[in-house]
Amino acid sequence: MIELTASMVRSFKSCPKRYFFEYIECLKPAESAEALVTGSSYHEYLEKLLRGESFDVVDLPSAMAEAFDRFIPWRNWDVRDIEKEFRVKLAPGIYLKGKMDALCGDGTPVEHKSSSTKPDEKYRARLFLDDQVSCYLLALSLLRGEPVNRIVYTVCAKPKLAVSKKLEGDPEAQARELLARQREWFDAEKVDCFTVVRATQEIEDFKRELVYLGRSLQQGRKVFYRNPSCCSIMPCAYQSICQDYDPECLVGFVKKERQCEELNGNFEW
Repeated sequence: MIELTASMVRSFKSCPKRYFFEYIECLKPAESAEALVTGSSYHEYLEKLLRGESFDVVDLPSAMAEAFDRFIPWRNWDVRDIEKEFRVKLAPGIYLKGKMDALCGDGTPVEHKSSSTKPDEKYRARLFLDDQVSCYLLALSLLRGEPVNRIVYTVCAKPKLAVSKKLEGDPEAQARELLARQREWFDAEKVDCFTVVRATQEIEDFKRELVYLGRSLQQGRKVFYRNPSCCSIMPCAYQSICQDYDPECLVGFVKKERQCEELNGNFEW
């Protein structure tokens, strides 16, 4: 049986060797990247916000959630479900699973992103091509038995502000000043939401693509080639072990508890 997620599909397409390390060997860096920690904490604050729970603004992720509350019209969405997991059958032995950040009352899925850049047209163009969009719309279409063609994305940029040197020697004062500057930094250009649409035929074609990929993995794929072009575009967490991998001698990596740690397995619809 093969269970695919949007992250797995993205990983395999970008570099099969990375997919091998991440989902066959189930390795992850021993220390999480700062961007991942910030993004995860931001999602936790948003979950509190959408559930109607209060929180104190004490760090960057909570300041981002505060900005989300100010500039995103989420109260008009009639949010019904938060952190909703799904699992759907694509073909015998091949499944698609994942987790949607939120579902509106009219059934529209919502996904939250944090970004190191402003959500401008260039950022949107990249997101419009993201397979995550197709994965979520395909899953909802199968679950509901009718086409679901639109998804709402919210994007919050992360400020790059340095700690004031005037307050050196007083880390608490530095932290307070930095947080105040971060909260002032946000405006409508730094926090945005927009709708991404997929044609019904494109979603059907994507399903066939996933089934093809799933069957390839079902056959016990032996070769996972490296994609140097991807390595040259963005840093890879597995670069240090890519050329000379020795599973008996790993430094800086640990085994994941399960293949997809972001999912809890609560696939109730």
